[in-house]
Amino acid sequence: MSAHLEKIISQLLVPDSSAIAAATAELKKCYKDPAVVPALCQIISSSENNTIRQYAAIILRQKIERCWTKLDVDTQTGIKTVCLQVLQSGVTTTVRNSLTAVVNVIAKHQFSAWPDLLNFMTAACCSTEAPAIELGLYVLGEITDAVGMEMEPHFGSLFELYAKTLGQHENPEVLHLTCVAMSQLVPYLGSDHAAQFGKLLPLAINAIQILLGADEDKACTALQLFDALLECEVGIIVPHLTTLLHLCLEVTKNKTFQDSTRVKFMTFLSWLVSAKKKALQKLQLITPLLDVLIPLMACPDRDEDDDSAEYPDTYAGNVLDTLCLHLPADKLIPMLFQNYIIPAVSSSNPLDRKAGLTALAISAEGCCEYMLEHLLQECLKLAGNGLQDSAGEVRNAALYALGQFAEHFQPEITKYSNDILPVLCAKIAEEMSTQSAALTRTYYALESFCENMGEKIVPYLPDLVEKLVTMIANSPTVHGKELAISALGAVSNAAEESIVPYLGQVMEHLKVYLTAPDSEDGMRLKTIAIDTLSVFARKIGKETFSPMAAECVQLGISNLQTADDPDMRRCIYSLFGAISSTCPEALYPVLPAIVQRMFQSLESTEGMKTEYKDGSMMRFDLDDSLEEGQGEESDDEDEVLGDYENIEGITVENGYLEEKGDTLTSLCELADNMGTHFVPYYEETFGHGLKLVDYTAPLVRRGSLLCMSHVCIALHKVITQHNFQDETAMLPKLMAVCVPLVFDVVRSDKDREIVCCALECINEMLKELKGAMISDEEYLDALIELVRDVLQHKTASQKDTEDDSFCEDVEDDSELTTVLVDFAGSILPSLATAMGGAAFTPYFKMFLPLIIPKQGRNRSERSLAAGTLAEICQAMKESVIPFTENMYTVFMAGMKDPSEEVVSNSVFGMGVLVESSGTTLAPKYSEILGVLSHFLKEDGDRRTIDNVLGAVSRMILASPTSLPLDSIFPTFVKWLPLQEDMEENLIVYTSLFSLLSSSCQVALEQLPVLLPIMVSELTNKKVDDAAKAKITEILKGVSTKYADLTLKSLSAEQAEVLRQALTTNVNGS
Repeated sequence: MSAHLEKIISQLLVPDSSAIAAATAELKKCYKDPAVVPALCQIISSSENNTIRQYAAIILRQKIERCWTKLDVDTQTGIKTVCLQVLQSGVTTTVRNSLTAVVNVIAKHQFSAWPDLLNFMTAACCSTEAPAIELGLYVLGEITDAVGMEMEPHFGSLFELYAKTLGQHENPEVLHLTCVAMSQLVPYLGSDHAAQFGKLLPLAINAIQILLGADEDKACTALQLFDALLECEVGIIVPHLTTLLHLCLEVTKNKTFQDSTRVKFMTFLSWLVSAKKKALQKLQLITPLLDVLIPLMACPDRDEDDDSAEYPDTYAGNVLDTLCLHLPADKLIPMLFQNYIIPAVSSSNPLDRKAGLTALAISAEGCCEYMLEHLLQECLKLAGNGLQDSAGEVRNAALYALGQFAEHFQPEITKYSNDILPVLCAKIAEEMSTQSAALTRTYYALESFCENMGEKIVPYLPDLVEKLVTMIANSPTVHGKELAISALGAVSNAAEESIVPYLGQVMEHLKVYLTAPDSEDGMRLKTIAIDTLSVFARKIGKETFSPMAAECVQLGISNLQTADDPDMRRCIYSLFGAISSTCPEALYPVLPAIVQRMFQSLESTEGMKTEYKDGSMMRFDLDDSLEEGQGEESDDEDEVLGDYENIEGITVENGYLEEKGDTLTSLCELADNMGTHFVPYYEETFGHGLKLVDYTAPLVRRGSLLCMSHVCIALHKVITQHNFQDETAMLPKLMAVCVPLVFDVVRSDKDREIVCCALECINEMLKELKGAMISDEEYLDALIELVRDVLQHKTASQKDTEDDSFCEDVEDDSELTTVLVDFAGSILPSLATAMGGAAFTPYFKMFLPLIIPKQGRNRSERSLAAGTLAEICQAMKESVIPFTENMYTVFMAGMKDPSEEVVSNSVFGMGVLVESSGTTLAPKYSEILGVLSHFLKEDGDRRTIDNVLGAVSRMILASPTSLPLDSIFPTFVKWLPLQEDMEENLIVYTSLFSLLSSSCQVALEQLPVLLPIMVSELTNKKVDDAAKAKITEILKGVSTKYADLTLKSLSAEQAEVLRQALTTNVNGS
């Protein structure tokens, strides 16, 4: 049979598809014959064609993966003998690799019962011949990877062997293979192996240095040993960090090495910073890092199409970003700012100035809280100076910095809009004819700044819209048009309904690209135009958008039918989600088609590429007979998964990842907004989210968590608000999967962004489902324990894997570490609301010490603590009374904080504490009013002023007789109406209603001032319906009782507004 089989395999090598197909069919027939195994062994042993031998080894591996345990002992012995004999015969690399894969399969079953294998590897590694040593080390590494802890009894002898081979400096390949074999051992090392294995690391570092001079690619592969050690929980690497870091820095700054080599070593530096940040601080290695990184960033601007990750000078920014994200800002930023940024921006060399501003921009993300609190003015000054620089690369870096500040320095930076926006508009006009980095950076800064401005953008709309529309119409480049359309979306997102007067002008230009031909440039512009159309759908209001809705749906459907680009599909799905938020009825007829197309995108494997290990790329389709029950059935899961063990990894193009992530988000919107029309798709949508929860890309994983939680939330709303009968108990079934899953993600996942998303999902479900989510006592106990563990930094993403004995005096105090605590803390008010104050009381007692910020915490933590405690007090109502004294101290201290945000939250907290405590705090009113009065000034923070009015309103409702109303009420009225914190309107007008209902004289005296204010609020779109109803109730009583005074106090226009409101109220009632 061997000759016939060899002939079949040879036909697989010919460049003829029909011959290959015929050979494959013949091979399938032979594959079922038990004689195929010895025949393959014969070919492997004797064929003169190495490719045929390689193919025979691959087929043999496939065969024994499924049937090894069913082979008789003689056949098994024959295979083992052939493998070892052929490996020793000096085969090619491809045959060696494929044959070693066969040995791996056998070793998984019989490693301990196959002493010849261990003897073979040992003898080869101890040989005096280089090829034999290389063979032994290669096989040893692969076998270690395959059998894992079964190798543990031999660790001691392996360590001795590696020490010997690492000394063979004259043979770089031996050094390379030794490092690779050692890396396969790392996952199985325990603390009792640390000392002996640690002795090998200086030898391994030296080996990498030798490899750098001989073969840079193999040096990079050898470095993976230390990648593996960074993931190892045993602190083996720490004593060698200094040597290792200096090696990486030497490679990083040495321009004689290939860029790819330098970037590989810089990637390791970045990983080193994130994994061993405390040890690096302890060993004072941050300064040497910055000494190399900052000068490296002093490089000319690259073309925008270049991949920054390919170049050491631009990748240096990635490493700096990691430093800023993982190190304590109060330790890093003063050193970075004074010792590196200031000298760089003061240099006569424009590239140094560029490096300084780039470093400043990068640090804004990871260290924003510290920079906001201590360096905001200095940062803006440096960026402003950079914008005026004579060198283009410096101006570009300044624009980048400004964009970073706009994105991360919120909301404080919006106070500087009068200075910043005119500069950005002028820059757009300057750069209109270019496709330079300056243009991209300008738009980045403009978008980041505008999208967070909210209504503050309204005065700038005429100039902004004019500039952007002109750019859309006249830009000579597709890229310029793209940037302008995208910026218009950001402006519209901030302006909301205030963009409506400009809508006709904007849509006139946008329609050109919405109907653009399907050329490459046309598709790019159409995609970004659809994205901007989605903004209009969400923001301009139902009344304005309704006439456009059907046309927009049709636009999406027609483009979706022909869309083969993931970005186009992603934008269309987002458009449908946006339409559902405003005009869901427009989607009713097409919802089934839309949802099924979205499901197809989630199921699609487009853009995926499988990368195989060396020698394992080939695999033959020989097992289809199993479907008919005619082939061998595997009795071992490992055999079935044999395919996957030879896969190095699976990569997915970014466009397809973004499509899946945004598809899940759009499904969330449809679930939220389509009501009972989405009922047929809840379970299937949830199922798709569940399938993707372990996806490798964080964007997709985040979408899957949001998708599952939103389905539960939306289904609960349909049941409670639309009287949907959940006859199949769909919601309990989905909750039984979703709740434990998100709890487990919080506890065990190591990606902090994913954990934050899971905490957000928990909070949103708790807000909507309330007691239904925690009715199961097991869920309640688990949630309490989970939140406590996050607040105490005990979850997997917070746990410190560094050597406690070495780093115990170094705090992990980066701003990134506080984010999880923020998300966990925000769950507590929702939990208090769901449980009720009395039931939550014992838990509040437990959580209180964990919430109150310690001395010296940053602004964000202080603000979050004040806000969280305030919301808890509000939720607990009178049950908070036992904690009143403690809370009073916390809020009083917060009202004296230097941060406006902390003050505002503390003022709100004091108000709700007064409200919840009844008359308990009445004796403190004088002291409270004394502090509150300091915030009522013309240049004061308006949100804080609104919270002051809310606090006084709550004092009025709690104990009006304890207040000096005659002196404070006129001042109270002076600061009405509210301007920023509109949620306080209801309590403000409820307190006015209380005073006027009791005929309070000072309140009656203020009616001529109050009446025009209240009537104006009836037409204010920012005032919610509940507050307007309370205002109408006040006006109804006042206009009846004091008709003449009411008419005298109002203009004719205001009187008409009042008349219509009262008429509507009467008809409505």
